[in-house]
Amino acid sequence: MGRGEAGSGRTIVVGQAEAATGKKRRKALWAAVAVIAITAAGMAGYKTIVENRVSRMIAERGGKAGSVEADFLGRIHLRDVALPLKDGSDVRIAAVDGRPSIFFLQGMLEVSGLELKTAFGTVSVPRAVVEEADFDRGTLEQMFGGKSELSISKRVELFTARRISAPEIVFAQIVAGTEQKLIYRNVVSEGIADGRIARYSASGSSFEVGVDRSGGEGGRKNRVAGSIGAVTAQDIDAAYLARLYTEKAGPDDNEAKPVYGPISVKDIAFSDGEASFGYDEVRSSGFSMRMPAEPLVETLEKLKSVSAPDQLPPAERQAYFNRVLSIIDMTKKADMEMLGLTIDAPMKDGDEGERIKVSIDRLALEVDGRKLDGTLNGLSMGEGADYIKVSEASISGFSWNSTLEGLQRMVALDERQRENFPFTTLLPEFGTVRLAGLDADLPDTETEGAESDAQDSVPRRVRFSLKDYELALTKPRNGIPTDIRIRYQDLTLPIPEHMHDEPFAQLRNLGFNELVLSSNIEAAWDEPSQTLVIGDISTRGKDIGGFSLSGLLGGVSGDFFSGDEAKMRAALFGLTAREAKLKIEDKGLAAKAIRAYAEQNDMTEDQARGMLTMTASVALQQFAAQEPRLQDVLDAASQFIAKPGMFTLTVKSKSANGIGALEFAVASQNPLLLLDRVDFEATAE
Repeated sequence: MGRGEAGSGRTIVVGQAEAATGKKRRKALWAAVAVIAITAAGMAGYKTIVENRVSRMIAERGGKAGSVEADFLGRIHLRDVALPLKDGSDVRIAAVDGRPSIFFLQGMLEVSGLELKTAFGTVSVPRAVVEEADFDRGTLEQMFGGKSELSISKRVELFTARRISAPEIVFAQIVAGTEQKLIYRNVVSEGIADGRIARYSASGSSFEVGVDRSGGEGGRKNRVAGSIGAVTAQDIDAAYLARLYTEKAGPDDNEAKPVYGPISVKDIAFSDGEASFGYDEVRSSGFSMRMPAEPLVETLEKLKSVSAPDQLPPAERQAYFNRVLSIIDMTKKADMEMLGLTIDAPMKDGDEGERIKVSIDRLALEVDGRKLDGTLNGLSMGEGADYIKVSEASISGFSWNSTLEGLQRMVALDERQRENFPFTTLLPEFGTVRLAGLDADLPDTETEGAESDAQDSVPRRVRFSLKDYELALTKPRNGIPTDIRIRYQDLTLPIPEHMHDEPFAQLRNLGFNELVLSSNIEAAWDEPSQTLVIGDISTRGKDIGGFSLSGLLGGVSGDFFSGDEAKMRAALFGLTAREAKLKIEDKGLAAKAIRAYAEQNDMTEDQARGMLTMTASVALQQFAAQEPRLQDVLDAASQFIAKPGMFTLTVKSKSANGIGALEFAVASQNPLLLLDRVDFEATAE
């Protein structure tokens, strides 16, 4: 074959190849056009279906929309939406732009101009965005479809989104003709799934409310403005909250469940132009609540329908109170801690410019059912030079269980039955109250306005301090504590020169510039033995000494704590005295008294001590001669007077039953009649 023929062959082959390639390209192009056409047709069908379905869902709920459109990119656009709610409220939305979950695209939603009107007020959201939401067709129908049989809590559980954000949320209501407004900024909820919100936050908020300062109609109203800093919360169980409001407890709802996790609210501040109030932070580790016997919404509606509960018949009044009690008992565990409280306000009855300032470093409260524990640290309250400070105060073991149960029984009674009701059963269990680090410097109100000498022209003041104080009223029976402890330590009272009251004047003459006292009272009822154990009744003073009394009373029956006045009076006659112990201790008072006596009578201390000892000894021996049964007691007393230290006297009934109230009454005119009924033991150290 020649070169010409070969070249011609190659040309033919190349042409055939190019022709084949061109055909393939045309086929691919037509295929692409076909896919686009089919997709467009599908999207057109999708557009029609979605528009019809959304319109139907809105109509099924009694609502309407100005327009419903779906574009070829799967996005849905609603304008001027209005939805009525079951409780008479309604929701209006200016615009909704969203996309359900399609193929690999996740759902999203943007809402503008949302307004919720309720009987309590209005909630407005100018704009909100929902990101990466699970908005597939089935989920939307179950959540929002008018024919869905799912409860509100189940619908909440279906909602899933990575994030919901709103630059602003406004709550507004009209109270007594005045608008109250609360505005939250930069509100964000994240990690929303299975009815729970993993994290919630708001960058801050502001509010403004009207307050009637006159207490009457037509009076002056002040505007109270305030602000709140950053707000954070975790582990919010929105589905369970919905259940609490709309459902009743089921067979598996035996235990309380967490509703909120850790919460923090910072930089709270209020002001009305005259007074200011604020917290650095309010925080909580969480709340747990139990399901109610009937939906909370129904309970609140029934309570709201009663305007005068005290005028209800007994049975209905008890039902009303039981509903109130059911709301109280919904909270199982809760705690709250408030840090950095400050109050700055004008004195109500003071001169112009006088202000009172209060600060608290920390206030913590913890609720466990019907029990309450609380702690306060760093209280300071003052006005000018006047102040009261407390380092710490606490209450533990306080319970209102007995109060609520007593009220539950009382409200079921008519007026005649209430006359015999044991009102002591309404007392709560007080638990233990503690106070530490009390310091006060106040004006002497008894001398204010009184005529004073020139030397007393300086305003007199009252100063005192207390190291610690404790009051424990526990183990109540019918509301009456059966275990009592009252104690204070180092109550310090300065004794100024201008104080002329006889006891204080004498102490100052003895060289005391201040009085430091401590005291203790302890008593407990032992039910099995029907005895009252007096552990300690004592008072002591620094550089003075003190006394203490302990003992045992028998015949203390349960009637003594019955709350029935007649039974309690009768029980008093059954009391018997079994044992008593008295201790007297000198810690320097005797020496100071002898020194003062010696100075007043131009004697040495030894001379004064010898004379006083001899006089007391002679008197005691004369009494012992008349009553030899007291010889040992009087000898110990003489030894204590001669050399003060510790004097102890123990008196025991010879009868195991003790000495009764009737015997004491007979011996009231001549106590020596009881000497044959008791044994004495006395010592001096």
